[in-house]
Amino acid sequence: MIYSVLNRIWPRRQRVSSEKDLQEIINESEEQGIINEDEGGMLHSIFEFGETIVREIMVPRTEMVSCSSEATLGDVLKTINDSGHSRLPVYEGTNDKILGFIYAKDLLRHWGEDPDSTELGKVMRPPYFIPESKKIESLLQDFRTKRVHIAIVVDEYGGTSGLVTIEDLLEEIVGEIQDEYDVEESQLIVEKDGSLLVDGSMDLDDLEEYYDIEIERDKFDTVGGYVMHLFNKVPEDGDSVDDGALHLSVVESDGRKIHKVRIIRQQPDEES
Repeated sequence: MIYSVLNRIWPRRQRVSSEKDLQEIINESEEQGIINEDEGGMLHSIFEFGETIVREIMVPRTEMVSCSSEATLGDVLKTINDSGHSRLPVYEGTNDKILGFIYAKDLLRHWGEDPDSTELGKVMRPPYFIPESKKIESLLQDFRTKRVHIAIVVDEYGGTSGLVTIEDLLEEIVGEIQDEYDVEESQLIVEKDGSLLVDGSMDLDDLEEYYDIEIERDKFDTVGGYVMHLFNKVPEDGDSVDDGALHLSVVESDGRKIHKVRIIRQQPDEES
């Protein structure tokens, strides 16, 4: 698919001397209708792929679905069925001590065994750890050579930051991959009054793109992380703050994490 799109916008006789030239060709091709917006976005994402680090795309620790090493095979099967995930990390004590992974397909070998007596160690694969700063382009190559599809992301102190799968990497190029187990839920809802109701886990890049603004970054990548940065704490429901361009109100939080935020674009006279 990527090659067919490139052939349409990049004739062999045309010489391109830099990445910037190719980016301009992509933009012009979109404007002329040679390729559609989705195809253009996919090509642009290929350039960004080489610069993106794991921390920007990982599933954070708080959203990881995992199972205890003390769980029975029956418990694991229930978690797989309830979550729809085909690969689960196995931890001892807490998620900071990941022992390995359970793959749903490996459980077929133990079909017919007593699920409450089969030891997880028999079906567990070894863990694969990577740093937050690893480039996803390098990780994709590692996934291919090591023939693994999931990794645990660790911080500089060795604690678990989250996990990343091969699907997460591919989605950076082709967009969201929806499988039969996913329940699609929009992270951004436009309200009748023009305000936005967004998920705290929504990528800040998406918010910037929606409003065509740039937000100065620190150590955060999500809307929830940005709001906590503005407050310098985890705010409570109903708390609001202005950043000069946007008015952000916390709709739902639990004392540890922000789940929902309402956002209103400030008018020019309000920004001054």
